[in-house]
Amino acid sequence: MDLRSDPTQVDPVQQPVDQMTRPEPLDLEFEGWSPEAFELLDRLRAHPHIDQYQQEKPGVYDYVKDPFKRYRNDLVVNWVLPNRLDFETEKNVFARLLKNDFGAGGCKDNLWMSFYRPGRKRLKDVQISHNLSPDGFDVGLFVGGYANDLLGDAQARIERAPDRYLALLNPLLKEKSWRFYFRTGSGKSKQRHTYEAPLDAVPDAVPRANDLFVRRHFPRDQVLAWGPQLLEHTLDAVLSVWPIYRFYLSGTR
Repeated sequence: MDLRSDPTQVDPVQQPVDQMTRPEPLDLEFEGWSPEAFELLDRLRAHPHIDQYQQEKPGVYDYVKDPFKRYRNDLVVNWVLPNRLDFETEKNVFARLLKNDFGAGGCKDNLWMSFYRPGRKRLKDVQISHNLSPDGFDVGLFVGGYANDLLGDAQARIERAPDRYLALLNPLLKEKSWRFYFRTGSGKSKQRHTYEAPLDAVPDAVPRANDLFVRRHFPRDQVLAWGPQLLEHTLDAVLSVWPIYRFYLSGTR
């Protein structure tokens, strides 16, 4: 599903949300998340170490990684391909469960993925990420981390056009389960600032934030009840946050 050979591809930043399309009905391979997936992640949360991972390894593939690949495939078939978006959809789009912690053997309790633009890396682009954890499934926008250049650009655009930014952000915060948050400081002075209701003004701390998140959370019970139809709701979330994605990268809607 590497789309780079298609000469008709569209730069994602140049694609307005009102020109997006998706199949009706959706063409789904993903079967939904199972209770076993969440129970496995529960155990990794309780014992976040490589020893527990090794015990869980067959289930990691059967219940977490392989279904997540089918979810990824459905995103490609139902969103990336119909809109000819120039995204890397295969190489290094998934994070890892095992931590890169200098041999300490730590293990995460969540797995996430994000497509990214060719010429960049997943961690060095603005990410519309999809994250499975013991708590449920999260979809939304992140900029920061290794993408400090893009974070600075986004902060500058917010500073130049705060009202425009709030006009994109506040309709999401009016809806249940959307949140805007960011972190400031480091070490013992690190703070997380979270907002779950519309804002009257851009928070004063945004210019010095280490990252910016706009995410929607789908609780575990709801994810299990939806089964394969989770993709319909996550696509809704992707399209909802798309205008902010474009704002961060180009200052356009």
